[in-house]
Amino acid sequence: MKTGRNTPCPCGSGKKYKNCCLNAKASFSIYQKLMATLFALIIMGGLASAIAAFRSHAPASGPSRVWSEEHQHWH
Repeated sequence: MKTGRNTPCPCGSGKKYKNCCLNAKASFSIYQKLMATLFALIIMGGLASAIAAFRSHAPASGPSRVWSEEHQHWH
């Protein structure tokens, strides 16, 4: 028989099922939290390495303007 949300909890706490054991069944297990964290770290590490690779291929930064004595202005 299925337990209704508003029926007393079968664990004997005296609370309604929705306020007691229903929330415990709906929450993530430690294993699921660990796997989600690991997945997020892998994605963030890949993103960081992609950004680093993109920046390493950027043109070398040098002086953007140089004074020309011959023309007496900035190039």
